[in-house]
Amino acid sequence: MRARGLAAGVGFGRSVSDSDFWTGQTQTALRCLLHAAALDSRRAVDLYRWSLNPVLAEDAVAILSRDRTAASGWADALDAAIHSDPRTRDSIWLGVRQSLAALADPDVLRAVDPAPRESFDPAAFLRESGTLYLLAAAVTSASCAPLVAAFVEDITETARALAARAPGARLDPPLLLALDEIANLTPLPSLPQLMAEGGGTGITTLAVLQSLAQARSRWGEHAADAIWDAATVKIVLGGLAKYRDLDDVARLLGEIDELTETRSRSREGERSSSTSVRLVPVMPASVLRTLPFGTGVLLLRQSRPIVVDLCAWPDRRDARALLAGQKAVEASTALAAHVPELGARR
Repeated sequence: MRARGLAAGVGFGRSVSDSDFWTGQTQTALRCLLHAAALDSRRAVDLYRWSLNPVLAEDAVAILSRDRTAASGWADALDAAIHSDPRTRDSIWLGVRQSLAALADPDVLRAVDPAPRESFDPAAFLRESGTLYLLAAAVTSASCAPLVAAFVEDITETARALAARAPGARLDPPLLLALDEIANLTPLPSLPQLMAEGGGTGITTLAVLQSLAQARSRWGEHAADAIWDAATVKIVLGGLAKYRDLDDVARLLGEIDELTETRSRSREGERSSSTSVRLVPVMPASVLRTLPFGTGVLLLRQSRPIVVDLCAWPDRRDARALLAGQKAVEASTALAAHVPELGARR
């Protein structure tokens, strides 16, 4: 599961020939390397060294071969990837190297290799109803995206396991995944499934996207449609510029009957009028595009579309507490930047 998250952020886009094949091969190699590192209590730096050269990864094959608790066949799978055709091997290891490229940063390497008492336990985090913030910039997503995807996948998979054992097969307390600008960061592999099935297990997923075109670019045509269709609540804001997406939303809003009066005049001067009925969109694409700031269109299951005024966070009742929390986070971040050891612990 973690290997799937790491491989998803590599960047084998739809424009790459046989992208699904190379992603799968990268995922296979990564899961074998992760398994070997866990069995032999290796550190993150060892995992990073293995990713640099397939020859060094033969050490992982030896670990999987001699350890009786290793998963059956995984040593052979990793050995086959290392000793495959040079072109195939280099392509696979390119994906492995990109998946773990963030470990080249010493600060990142220290952060993902904490002391035993400082390790993160997803199960305890969920049972205690904790709050976790993952902050990253779009410009650095090329390197950090695989780590973020693997981390989120770990938490969601743990949440599914806890929900399966809970009464009613629902997580209690529930989990909220607020994925703001997730497409700019990483194509989370499980997002289509989370949108479709997560609500039934107590996992509420809030995905904020710039546009449907952005989702299609990240997840592909069919997966993007699945994400859109599975969303119970859809809020569309103004500013969309792609006619296809605007037209699709305008059609979802429906049409209404509009009476049209036609007047005519004959040569003799007689006047006549007639009334006809025609269907017009409730909200044309041009109106959708120019929705004022702070206004959105709400689509909720079988309900009719609703135009809503959104409340800015400075106008909320708890705005002062939010502002104080923001200043505290900024102060602690500035302190961590000056004290590398503190930043690694955080």
